[in-house]
Amino acid sequence: MKTAGQTGSPGGGKAEPSRLHMAARVAAAVFGAYGFAWGLAAFGAELGALAGMAPAEAVTASSLLALVVLPVAALWAFAVPRVTVGWAVLGGGGVLLIAVSQFAGMAGP
Repeated sequence: MKTAGQTGSPGGGKAEPSRLHMAARVAAAVFGAYGFAWGLAAFGAELGALAGMAPAEAVTASSLLALVVLPVAALWAFAVPRVTVGWAVLGGGGVLLIAVSQFAGMAGP
């Protein structure tokens, strides 16, 4: 039986995550997944416009793709074994996609 100061399962399994750990996962799921989806939408819109699509169609298509990717990325933030990996992929990937889309917009016609 657990006492007031003990954490983890009684069978000696994995310990319960701390509040800070869970807050980091929630923040990665909310903000990291949103940033990643935003970067994907921006990159897809620029890529579609450079490929010859009408700008409105490129934005619509990439936004619909980002709408599907957003909940998948948020769920992945909870499934990834380490929080730092989740932040690196979602946050770093979002920043990278936004930066690449900015450079692609400068290179376009």
